[in-house]
Amino acid sequence: MDRGWKNYSLLGITCMILLICCISSGCVGTTGTENTGDTITITDAAGREVTIPDNPQKIAVSGSGALRYFVYLNVELDRVVIVDYGDSMLNKPSREMRPYIHAHPEIQTIPALGSQTHEVDPEKLLSSGADVLFLSMFTATRENADEIQDKTGIPVVMFYTGDYITDKDKIQDTFRMIGKIFHKEQRTEDLIAYFDSITTDLQSRIPNISEDAKPTVYIGGVSYRGSHGMDGTNPYYYPFTILEAKNIVSGYGTSESIGYVQIAKEQLLAWDPDIIFVDLATIQAAEGGAVTELKNDPSYRNMKAVRNGDVYTVNPHTSYVVNYETTLANAYYVGKILYPEQFADIDPEQKADEIYTYVVGAPVYEQLKEDVNGLSYQKLEL
Repeated sequence: MDRGWKNYSLLGITCMILLICCISSGCVGTTGTENTGDTITITDAAGREVTIPDNPQKIAVSGSGALRYFVYLNVELDRVVIVDYGDSMLNKPSREMRPYIHAHPEIQTIPALGSQTHEVDPEKLLSSGADVLFLSMFTATRENADEIQDKTGIPVVMFYTGDYITDKDKIQDTFRMIGKIFHKEQRTEDLIAYFDSITTDLQSRIPNISEDAKPTVYIGGVSYRGSHGMDGTNPYYYPFTILEAKNIVSGYGTSESIGYVQIAKEQLLAWDPDIIFVDLATIQAAEGGAVTELKNDPSYRNMKAVRNGDVYTVNPHTSYVVNYETTLANAYYVGKILYPEQFADIDPEQKADEIYTYVVGAPVYEQLKEDVNGLSYQKLEL
C-alpha cells in the first residue's frame, strides 16, 4: 500500500512537470492568442475575440484592396474561395494600377462576395464554403462583423488596412495577426524588415544635402476616392517626406486630410514650385486630368517648372487604397530627379521591379507602365 501511494505520487509529479513544460513551450497561448488543437482564438484589429480554424484552408476576404496583404505575406491564393467585388473580374478596370493584381491575375477569376465593393452577401459567403471571413476595417464596423457572423455562423476576423506610412503600427499588428493565423511569422518579420531597410537606404543618401540645394516640389493628380487633376495633392507625400524635399503643401490642411488635400489653382500658381511631379492615376480623371491641364491650360505655362521642363511622372500609388510598394519605388525615382549624384547607382525601373518582386512576387513595372500610356518615370513633354 505504501509502494502504491509512492507510485501514485510519482505519477502526479510527472503530470505536473509535463503540464509546466507544455505551458512554457507554448501549448497554452500567450495574451491575445490561444491555441486549442485545431482552432486558434485571436483578438482581431477591432478588439473582438474570435475562434477560427488554425491555418484555415478556405478563406473569404472583403474590403478595397484587402487581398493585397495576403499576397504580401505569401498566403497561398488557392485558399481564397471568394473575394471582394473590387478584386473580382466583375470589376475589372480598363487600367490596372494594382501591382498585386498584375502579379496574380488569377485573383480575378475568384467569385465575388457581392455586387459592389465592400458588400458581403451572406448567401454567397455560405455557398463559398469559407471557414473564415477576413473583413477590412476600411469601411466595415465591428457591428457589421458581428451581424455577418451571427447570420452565417462563419467566424469574422477584422483587420486594419490603410497607409503604411501614416498607420505603420496598426498595419504591422495586422501583418503579425495574419502571419500567426497562417503560420507565416517569418515572412511577416522579413517583410517588415525589408520595408525598414528601404527607409534606411533612402534616408542614408540625403544627410549632407544643404537646405539651399533642395528645390521646392509639388505632386499633382493624387487619387482620393477617385481621380483628380492638378489640384489633388498630398501634404505628406512619402517620397518628399523621406527625402526631406521642400513640399510646398507640407502641413497644409487638417489632420483629417492626411494623404490628400485639394488646393486652388491660384494658390499653386502663386507657390510656383521648382519641380512638379504628376501621379499618373490622374489620366483616369475627366479629359486626362493633370497631364491635359498642364499641356492645354494657359495658366500653367508661365510656371517655373513648366518653362524649365521640370515636370516628371510617377506611378499611381493609390488604387483601392495605398499600394505601399509603388510608394517605395516612386521614392527612388523622385530621389534620382532631385539628387542625381546621391542616386547615381539607382536605375529606377530596375529598383521598382526589385521591390515588386519581393513584395508581390513578380516584376510588374512594365505592366503598370503599359496601363498608364507608357508614361512611367519620365519627363513629361509639354
